[in-house]
Amino acid sequence: MSEHTHSDVKFEGEEAGTGYASPALDLIATLLLIMLSVAVMFGSLALPVPADLQTAPGLLPFIVAASLLVMALGLGASAFGRWRQGVRMPVLAGRDISTDLKSLVLAAAIAVYIAGLQYLAFRHDIVVGEFRHSITAFEPVTILALATIMRMSWTGALWIICCVSIVWTLLLSTVFQHVFNIPLPGSF
Repeated sequence: MSEHTHSDVKFEGEEAGTGYASPALDLIATLLLIMLSVAVMFGSLALPVPADLQTAPGLLPFIVAASLLVMALGLGASAFGRWRQGVRMPVLAGRDISTDLKSLVLAAAIAVYIAGLQYLAFRHDIVVGEFRHSITAFEPVTILALATIMRMSWTGALWIICCVSIVWTLLLSTVFQHVFNIPLPGSF
């Protein structure tokens, strides 16, 4: 068995081989993150404060948005520094179109999922003895969305993906309805 010294171990990051994006792309991301942070901060300040600052419902979103703003400013400073050093890379340098397409499909699946929960609201109660369970739009919409997302990331058999999606969704639905007594989205 070979021995490894501390100098042999090198942290490669979450994705080995990745480096900085182009400074222009990082500056665009910085601007978008700043706009998002400021919008959330103003939105959280607009929420009513029932008692005092510690109970304000907008406190946590404000803190999260403020920390995102600080991180965005750090990203912008780093990108601007690389730009000043003469680093010029094409905005789409090193882009993998198939990965980008997969990301777009994932974003579309999530958007369809949210829209499905919003606009396909229904509720059907199933009673078996003393046990009452409500089937809402959450179950079919979540099963379809989860199966789609799993299929994008895993090439296993479709029947396994469907079984996992169904079991996981029904388990979540049962826990939220009967353990936490929380109504699920997609019901009325």
